[in-house]
Amino acid sequence: MDFSPEKMLFEVDNSDESFAGGVSLATKPRVRKLTSRTDKRVAKTRTKLLKAALEVFSEYGVDAATIDDITERADLGKGTFYRHFGDKREIITCLVGDAIEHLISSLNNYKTKSNTIEDVLEQLLDVHYNFFIENSEEFILLFQGRLLLKLDRKISEQMETPFNNYLQQIENHISPFVSEKVDIIRIRRLACAVAGFVFGFFSFTMIGIGTDEIATSIKPLRQSFVRSLSVFLAQ
Repeated sequence: MDFSPEKMLFEVDNSDESFAGGVSLATKPRVRKLTSRTDKRVAKTRTKLLKAALEVFSEYGVDAATIDDITERADLGKGTFYRHFGDKREIITCLVGDAIEHLISSLNNYKTKSNTIEDVLEQLLDVHYNFFIENSEEFILLFQGRLLLKLDRKISEQMETPFNNYLQQIENHISPFVSEKVDIIRIRRLACAVAGFVFGFFSFTMIGIGTDEIATSIKPLRQSFVRSLSVFLAQ
């Protein structure tokens, strides 16, 4: 007979007459399932709060939005919020971390082959453009998060690592196409320039400009930008 925990749970689950020391074991699987349902319910509530917070921060701004706004949008009580997050800073940090992971995933999943540094820079801009179009709320949050890094010391300590990871990913894409003689600091500046260009441009184009117009207006700018960065690396 197999006495492994998994096998015993399976056998007990299919028999109401299993006993050990005179105590029924049939209740164990039901406790396990209840825990599983509880975990799912907790995860569902947390996801609901995160989704509501992302919408609220996008609409009102991180600074102006309140916990009341978040819980009202999620249709949950403030007590529920505080069971999942200590304060507004914590939920902002979680959202920024998730958004950066999403953006990094988009960068790493870009499949087009690159042959030159110009190709890489164009592709990096393409990924950011598509991310902005498809995930505008996350993009807005990341733009606000960059400002918080400068304005709020407490939150900057928590968000600095995700943003550094993001810059590191840009550097990883650029480095194979750069001469070994190029200083690593210059590559980091280039990564910052790419991030600054896309975040700066899109943050202003969100004001009353349609998707097609954004694509048209950014094309000549990005061409000049890519040429300038290529010259910067060649110096």
